[in-house]
Amino acid sequence: MRAMALLFTLSLSVTLLGCPADDVDETGDTDTTDTDEIDTGSETSAIVDAWRSDGDDISPLFQTALFDYVRIDATFHDDKNYEVEAENSSGQLFTFTGQFETDTSTTPHTIVLDQDTPSDARAEGIWQVDTTSGTVLTYEVVQVLPDIGATPPTPAGDFGSTVSAGLAVGDNIQTYVPLTR
Repeated sequence: MRAMALLFTLSLSVTLLGCPADDVDETGDTDTTDTDEIDTGSETSAIVDAWRSDGDDISPLFQTALFDYVRIDATFHDDKNYEVEAENSSGQLFTFTGQFETDTSTTPHTIVLDQDTPSDARAEGIWQVDTTSGTVLTYEVVQVLPDIGATPPTPAGDFGSTVSAGLAVGDNIQTYVPLTR
């Protein structure tokens, strides 16, 4: 179960944040007085919703026998809390909760997820909400703490830039649509 929780956060630790003030950003900046790192404006609110991924929208990683997910519901709240419920083909439910932050100064945007349950973990990655042909959330995150040897995707690398042993390009990309639609 612990391995499943850790691997789940590899892709989903369903995600939204830039660097916390006490972290080093991707340029090596340790200046904790930066106020433009985290954008809490309207673009951040684009992820605040209840989202569903099922069928072909579930990443190839989560379709493997290790996870065997058939549905993933992710809810991001205005108060920066999130819940994720994943269901496998046997009907087992797995719930993940925590807090998130986003940085919308890049495209795609970055996200950091600090998971509280079922175990403490941190995931980092990228996300983007596209409203040009219906509302779609594209999301790719990787667990970074505890370290599982994976490198999270970056805005510069775009979607598909997760690096991990045995993971093909694109295998960690998750697609969601609003749950209310």
